[in-house]
Amino acid sequence: MLARKASFLASISFFLAGLACCGESIPNWSAPTTWSPTKTRGGLSAMDVTNPLPFIGLAPCRIVDTRGNGAPITGGMFTGGSDVRNYAVSGICGIPTTARALSLNFTVTGPGQTTAGFLLAWPTGGAVPPVSILNWDHVPAQIANAAVVPTNASVSFTVNVSSPTHVIIDVNGYYPQLSPVGTLAPNEQFVIEGSVAGDGVILGTNNSSGSSYGVLGAARGTPNAAGVFGVATSSTGVVWGVLGLSDSTSNGAAGVYGKVNLISGANQYGVYGSSLNTSGIPAGVAGVDFSGPPPFNPAVGTNLPSGVLGLSATKVGVEGDSRNTGVRGRLLDSAGNVVHAGLLGFSTYGVFSAGDTGASGMKLFVEPHATDPTRVVRFVALEGNESGTYFRGSARIVNGTAVIAVPEEFRMVTDEEGLTVQLTPVGAAASMFVASEDLERIVVHSNRDVKFHYQVNGIRRAYKDYVPIVEGQGFMPYSPSAGSLDSFPTEIRQRLISNGTYNADGSINMETAERVGWTRLWKEREERDRAAAAANAERAPKFGERK
Repeated sequence: MLARKASFLASISFFLAGLACCGESIPNWSAPTTWSPTKTRGGLSAMDVTNPLPFIGLAPCRIVDTRGNGAPITGGMFTGGSDVRNYAVSGICGIPTTARALSLNFTVTGPGQTTAGFLLAWPTGGAVPPVSILNWDHVPAQIANAAVVPTNASVSFTVNVSSPTHVIIDVNGYYPQLSPVGTLAPNEQFVIEGSVAGDGVILGTNNSSGSSYGVLGAARGTPNAAGVFGVATSSTGVVWGVLGLSDSTSNGAAGVYGKVNLISGANQYGVYGSSLNTSGIPAGVAGVDFSGPPPFNPAVGTNLPSGVLGLSATKVGVEGDSRNTGVRGRLLDSAGNVVHAGLLGFSTYGVFSAGDTGASGMKLFVEPHATDPTRVVRFVALEGNESGTYFRGSARIVNGTAVIAVPEEFRMVTDEEGLTVQLTPVGAAASMFVASEDLERIVVHSNRDVKFHYQVNGIRRAYKDYVPIVEGQGFMPYSPSAGSLDSFPTEIRQRLISNGTYNADGSINMETAERVGWTRLWKEREERDRAAAAANAERAPKFGERK
């Protein structure tokens, strides 16, 4: 039989053995304050990922004495070799059913010892350990050793002795499983803390070729639960609560991948980003390309808090690609109804507005130059104080009369009131006039049969009452500290200074802001922002919080 090396789980105590064999009270011995299963080779196992179990002390108590002496478990002397005995000890000496390891003191003693030997103990049904708890090399011997011995789910352990001897086993405490295996009891935490430069304290690697995960976090509890919760608490430098890094060269690789598996329910997100900061340019999710973020001057304040912020110093901040709509933005009222919507890359349009479109600059269309590749042609959209319509063409007077048919598309959008017609004879002078006009036809009379050009103007029926000068907040600074003239052309800058919105140095004119009520609006907006941030904070999980 192979010799086995004794494990150093506690100091060997001849003193304890001597007292135990002489009928005196059982003295106590020290035990570790916590106990964890032996770590699996190559990393953590499923059993390893639990909190260390705490030591619960008991008054030293004898659970086994093969000599008898009134012990709860006796059984006679071990005969050695194949003599293997299971001890189910739940309920003995105060050991509960939740015990998963015991603090035991083993003593081997004569009479009856005939050869040297060793003693093994392990959880019933488990693997036989490669090291022994006790070794003795002479007879008769009386020797003891304390050890922490795991048990199975029935609080049973197994003992084997290699040669004939009596065995005494005492207990002075246990390590309870406070919750089902693999879970934590309420308010428990599994904590790993370390200091690893350039790498993770926890490293999860999955070498499977199929769909697999290095680390899988699942939230199946109450609302506001998170499968993985990353917190950045440093007040210096750039820090991340969760860092996703992709070193893959394959298409579609991602550092962080968010996915909604369910096809039912509403408002489910693969990735959800929330920012409770109401100043500067905070964002729930910020995306930065290889060129890094552009320079940001807090004094300018042209950027606003946002749900998604795209940053690029030299390329594209945000790109949306779709076979339907690349990017959609909607303006909602307080009841959630859509007021306006803007679409980028929609159907046959680069830009489509479901509602009014405004611009403080020109509205241009751009085409390439016919011969010079370094130049372009820029035409400017016609401006006016009405939402006008028109159609034009050429016709000929025959027998003093011409009838111009109004196109269907013009009739559909134009109001019948306010039609105007311009007539230009071609080739010779002629006296021409409009005999009648409506949305069906225009009748023209002339004193000569000539070719002529015409242009018919009208007003869009949906906007016939359009008023060009109205009250508006299009140029109101967003806040007392967030306003700038930098984005406006020179003439508009001068007008904003002359009407009192800004001072000559470019700062906000606070006297105007107070007089027209902007300061009140700013205060109300700030209060709404704070209330919204507080409400969002109540819904969001907090570092160290348990619900």
